[in-house]
Amino acid sequence: MQNGNQGFGGTRWRSLLVAAVAAVGTLWASSAMATITQGDFSVFGFFETRDSGQWGEGSASQDSTPTKMVTSGGQTYAIPGQSFGMTGGSFDFNHWDLAEQRNLADVRPDYHMIKNYKLLGRIDTLYIKDADFFAYYRPWYDSYGSLKNDGRQEPNTDVVPYSSNGMRTIQQQYIKDDLREYYAQLNFTDNFSARIGKQQVIWTEADALSGTEVTNPVNASWHGVYGAESPEDTRTNLRMIKLNYILPDFYKTANNELEGFIIPGDFEGAGINVQQDPRNPWVAPAALFGGCPVSTCGFGAPDTPFPFSINQNGQQNNVSELPNGGGWNFGQSMIALPFGPIVHGKQTYSYYDAVIKNISRRPSNSLENSEFGVRYSSLLPVGNGLQMSLIYLYEFRDARPSACTNCTASITGEPGAFGVGPGQFVVPGVFTVKPRAGVPVGGTFVDVSETDYRRNNFFGTTGTYYDKDLTDIVYRYDVLYQPDHAVGVWTTKTKGGVYQNPDGSQWTQFTRWIIAGDRPTYIPWISKQHTFLTFQFTETWQPDLPANATTITTDAGKSRQLSSVAFINATNWLMNGQLTASNLILWDIDDNVGELSTTNVYRYSRNILLGMNAEWFIGQSGRFTDPYLLSREQRFNELEFTFTYEI
Repeated sequence: MQNGNQGFGGTRWRSLLVAAVAAVGTLWASSAMATITQGDFSVFGFFETRDSGQWGEGSASQDSTPTKMVTSGGQTYAIPGQSFGMTGGSFDFNHWDLAEQRNLADVRPDYHMIKNYKLLGRIDTLYIKDADFFAYYRPWYDSYGSLKNDGRQEPNTDVVPYSSNGMRTIQQQYIKDDLREYYAQLNFTDNFSARIGKQQVIWTEADALSGTEVTNPVNASWHGVYGAESPEDTRTNLRMIKLNYILPDFYKTANNELEGFIIPGDFEGAGINVQQDPRNPWVAPAALFGGCPVSTCGFGAPDTPFPFSINQNGQQNNVSELPNGGGWNFGQSMIALPFGPIVHGKQTYSYYDAVIKNISRRPSNSLENSEFGVRYSSLLPVGNGLQMSLIYLYEFRDARPSACTNCTASITGEPGAFGVGPGQFVVPGVFTVKPRAGVPVGGTFVDVSETDYRRNNFFGTTGTYYDKDLTDIVYRYDVLYQPDHAVGVWTTKTKGGVYQNPDGSQWTQFTRWIIAGDRPTYIPWISKQHTFLTFQFTETWQPDLPANATTITTDAGKSRQLSSVAFINATNWLMNGQLTASNLILWDIDDNVGELSTTNVYRYSRNILLGMNAEWFIGQSGRFTDPYLLSREQRFNELEFTFTYEI
């Protein structure tokens, strides 16, 4: 851990006091609460404390090399050294680090406000037969940001301490006052209903990596996809109007249902939202320029490296991933540009502060930017019954970021700026951080990008089939076709100085095919009750993937045209049902990496539950074609303990 002020009365002791008061307050409140049921009003929920640590991160080894300075033509240039190397990995159990000390509440009030066309039992509603109002309130506080002033960052990556911004950054990342859902369920007839408010729409039958689960963007910023965090709590709820109509049976079909929704201008993201702050324990372990050939990485002559993340000492960070890639949001990082001469066969560089700038605006919350979706479901007369849903979505998902190829040097707002590549400019003599003595910094490098936010079409089908005769398995399937999917494409420079793929991204076709199954199986030596087995195989196929394509959301290296991943999960109810144990193995077949996870909840008493969860990533490390980042999660293996009090 990187500790703050160790003296009494210092920042760390105040933080400890705040954490202790919050924990005691939560437990005291939970002991005083009870299930509230008053007529048509009820409240359900729980209070929970989570503590977790990560292993495998390792420590900074002492293999740094100094930067060499070269003087030529009265100018000083540099041959960058290496900052440090990282030890550790999936099987390193010697180094543990705090990842979470979170206290949260889960409160769900429900009010049955209309019965038999009567609002509050008195006012005639005429058209609304029955209605409920539901809300989901989930506030939480994590003392991690208060206890660890530098977060998980190594000191020599020029980390910006949390204390430099007072409580603002800690409040943004570790304190949430989150009213996640609030909606009214209105039933007009037995066949026609509406749900209005902030909510989730889950139409898929798949468990993970679903193709048709597009509408609610995933927010993995606050706990990643680890441990006790449920899919319900990682989805971003949206304000929408959803209508449901049950159709009569016809042509030997049954359970016919038509659903549709409109999101009247509530843009909350175009896809998965990952943590990008290297200080945060849930930062996405995305590769930086992963797998990019050194001969095509941008500037300079062929076969010269392109060091992007340079610390303030002029050393290249010796880690090719975001968690150790430099100061927060590159605000403290530099870039090395090959502006110097060749000395003894080696390229020399000038340093520039690195600034990343996106000039695009998110879609405004207006009716003109509304999003739509529709689903038709039916039980078809095939075998024992084939349930099928046809889905169409028209939504702001899968945005395409690209270099601003039309931008000129005036975009920097500084005189003397000049372009060095598509959307890339150098501003001499302007600094974002005061240069350290002996480190030749020439100014600021500005990387300008823009994002194409547009509504894309999504076509899907999902459903289930129960094979009662042969296997006694409930099969589930999920298929998505997306005509326009954003992928990154490496920008290359020919010997004639012409840039290929200058904007760095393209639209391409995307499909995802999922087959899954569920089966209860009695295994006597495990449990006296049935073991519930779930398996799933997911194939992602991009039929017209361009050459040199990369995964645009993570820059994880070359994207595969075909990508296969599978998992199997076993859930057991042990100790007369008091202990629920779920164990999973997931494997990326192409990259030979995967994870083992276990989730265990023991009901100690009527209201108290104790939990222990673990996430262990194994297999080949350092892969640059791993779209799920499993190979780079091996420094983020987690062990988590939970204490839950149900109200």
